Amino acid sequence: MVLVSVARRTLTVSQHPSDSSAQGNSAAAANRWLVTILIVMASLLLYRTLMESLANRPDYTPRIVTPRGDLALDEKATIGIFQAASPSVVFVRTNLEQSARGQVRELEVASGTGIVWDEGGLIVTNLHVVETTVLKGIGKLQVQLGNGRIYDAEFVGSVSRHDIALLRIRATPAELEPITLGDSDNLSVGQKVFAIGNPFGFDRTLSTGIIGGLNRTVGGQSETVLAGMIQTDAAINPGNSGGPLLDSSGRLIGVNTAIVSAGGDSAGLGFAVAVDDVINSVSSIMDASLHDQTPSLGASILDAETALENGIPEDLLTGGLIILNVYPATPAAGAGLQGCRRRGFQVVLGDQIIAVDQNPVRSLEDLRGLLSAKKAGDTVTLKLVRGTQVLEIPVTLGNRQVLL
Repeated sequence: MVLVSVARRTLTVSQHPSDSSAQGNSAAAANRWLVTILIVMASLLLYRTLMESLANRPDYTPRIVTPRGDLALDEKATIGIFQAASPSVVFVRTNLEQSARGQVRELEVASGTGIVWDEGGLIVTNLHVVETTVLKGIGKLQVQLGNGRIYDAEFVGSVSRHDIALLRIRATPAELEPITLGDSDNLSVGQKVFAIGNPFGFDRTLSTGIIGGLNRTVGGQSETVLAGMIQTDAAINPGNSGGPLLDSSGRLIGVNTAIVSAGGDSAGLGFAVAVDDVINSVSSIMDASLHDQTPSLGASILDAETALENGIPEDLLTGGLIILNVYPATPAAGAGLQGCRRRGFQVVLGDQIIAVDQNPVRSLEDLRGLLSAKKAGDTVTLKLVRGTQVLEIPVTLGNRQVLL
């Protein structure tokens, strides 16, 4: 018997490093495929959602603009009035020069509206628009025309009882388009009116309304009394002062001057100086500036017409001249003279001048005659009645100014 011995060999198998790397790469590849599949599925889902949304959205048809057709006749009329009158409306500004860090700049301290009166450069506005410069000597006056050109303005004169001031600029006649004048003696409550001005600095703003009343009496600036006014509900705001009030023919029938309002803005109660009073004021100013060189007292006198308009008995005007208004920063103001003022619905009478240097005064001509013999810097003694008192007050006359 043959015995066979088999030697058993135990084999130990170990992994090669390259085999481990291959397994890692396989797992990463699987992850990338999984991410890719998820992105594709999300994109398909998003695409499907968008397609369904677009499919469910109603179709959009662009709107067609409808032609408006012709303007209404009253619209055409209003546009025509504005286009014809607006070139006659100007800005009136008071500018003050300020120096800062070596630079000089102009600061606007007051502004309003004015009206081109003639081709000679006369501009009509309200006295209260320019009194900061004219009476207090603050800043300088400038007028800006519709073409944008700005001119320095000189003060010609004023009439306090109508709050009217007259300026002059050195513009060429070609640049000036005078306003068309109307009249105010045949106006009716209810007729249409149009106001143009520069409220709050917005140049040449148009507002419309009707005449709400005639011959109204209201209090003006500094407690002055304004009578014979046109009442309107056309919007008049700060900055409108001095601008035109027009009738439906585009003619000037008034100068917008005052408002009655709790807050200071338009409340439907605006007032304009009647154009007949404006025309008379301009004529009086020009006559005085050309022919009267009497030194200035700085006070205006109550006339019979204004007294009548304010319900003041005419017999109170006899025996002397009642001061209507005392201009600020004038000899009269410096001497403490007092003018008429409104207190509620009543007018408190101002001082009554009965003599100048012991010479009796009964009329405005008497006063002018006595003052014309004087010159600026001379002192006169006014004898006057104030309430129940008789006073004698010295006043040093100033340089000639047309302050009527």
